[in-house]
Formats: sequence, structure tokens, C-alpha cells
Amino acid sequence: MLKVKDVYGWVDEIAPFDKAESWDNVGLLCGSMENEVQAIFCALELNDEVLDAALEKGCSLIVTHHPILFGGRKNLCEDTAEGRLLCRLVRAHMNLIAAHTNYDVAAGGVNDCLAEALGLTNVQCVDGDEEAILRIGDVEPMTAAAFAARVTERLGDVVRVYGDRQKTVRRVALVGGAGGEYAQTALKAGADVYVTGEMRYHDAVSLAAEGLVTMQAGHDSTEQIAVKPLRNGLQMRANALQYNVKVYANDLGVEE
Repeated sequence: MLKVKDVYGWVDEIAPFDKAESWDNVGLLCGSMENEVQAIFCALELNDEVLDAALEKGCSLIVTHHPILFGGRKNLCEDTAEGRLLCRLVRAHMNLIAAHTNYDVAAGGVNDCLAEALGLTNVQCVDGDEEAILRIGDVEPMTAAAFAARVTERLGDVVRVYGDRQKTVRRVALVGGAGGEYAQTALKAGADVYVTGEMRYHDAVSLAAEGLVTMQAGHDSTEQIAVKPLRNGLQMRANALQYNVKVYANDLGVEE
């Protein structure tokens, strides 16, 4: 019988929880380690649509990238969206595990998936630090405009470009999600382009003046590409141990 604690161990193998930032809220956020798992649903974040889909598939465990309960919540009242969602989780006897910043930095995690999706080669963690969140790699020489078109095509979201669109791009740095704080590191590392989900407008303008082209490709779009690999990693482990458990994924609203 597969239990939540077994899946928790698999997630920990994929994205070690001890690598999460101290401010983060990862791990088992709802349910019990001893609860039985019939099926698993992976998603970028928890919402009513994800919960509906998980229940429809007969899942008893949801694994997300984005956590809940960030704001020091002190009650389970249903007068807020999060409160209503939490109460639904409890009433449905649903378990929830979140792997957030630990999945960002993990080998094969969010930022490695993003680098692969954008066709980067020779990908490295900045400064050779295996726990660094920022990735940098090479692309065949092209204009920033051409690379922006690639980002749009592969991530499926509107890309905001700041800087010289005719600049030749050879080195690309990236951080999925909200990565504005790492842009200066990307500049110092010799990147021609920095791709992230979102950052402050004035920071992007200042970086453009310093010669770094920045591309904002959507918080969710730069992280959604890591949901399927997470699902695949969990399914592989279930199959290896011959558990008859199906792992589903929600990819841009399309259930699989």
C-alpha cells in the first residue's frame, strides 16, 4: 500500500526539501504521512480547477510547485479564497505536498527544464554552485528578436523585451518565476540575455541601459514546463516499485 510518506520521499529525491529557502513553505501542507495514496495529481499550483480535476481522477494526493499558507494564516474560515480552498481540501480528505524553491534549484528542476525548453547548451549553475538557482548556457548566434520569438513559441506566452532587439545573442541566463533579483548576477556572468517570468519595469530598463537584454515570459509559463518532468519522476518511481498508481499532470489546463 502506497502512503503519502512514500511519495514525500520520492519528491525529496527529486527536489530535496532541505534545499528550500528558509522563508518558503514546502513539504506536506495538508493531510497525513500515513494516508493511503490511490493516485497523484501534479500541478503548478492549487486552485479549484486543479482540485476538481484531482477528485475526478480519483487522486488522494496533489503535488504542486507553488505552496499555500504563505501568509501566517490563523483560521480556516471560508470568507477568503484560500480559506474556502483549504476547507475543500480537508472535506475531501485530500493530501497536499509542495516543492517550491527546492524544485527551483534542483538538478533537473524548474530552471533546468526551462533551459532545455529554450534550447540552451552547455548549461551551468552560475559560479559552479550546484545549489544556485540561476542557470546560464549557450545558444547558436541570433538576434535578441529571434530569441524572443523562440521563447514565445516554446513557452506559449507573451514575451516582454527590454533592450536592443538587434543585439547578437550567444549566452543566455535564466530563472523561472519571479527572478528580478538575479538579473545583476546574470549581467556579471556575461549573459547577453536574461529570461525570467517577471521583474520590476524600472530594473529592466536600467539593465537594458547596461547592455543586458531582459525578457519577461510570464511567471507561470516559465515554471509550468517543469510540471510534466515532476510527474514523470514520480511515475517512474511508482512503476519501479510496482505500485499500481497513476500520476497525472495538469499542463496549461490540459489534463493528462
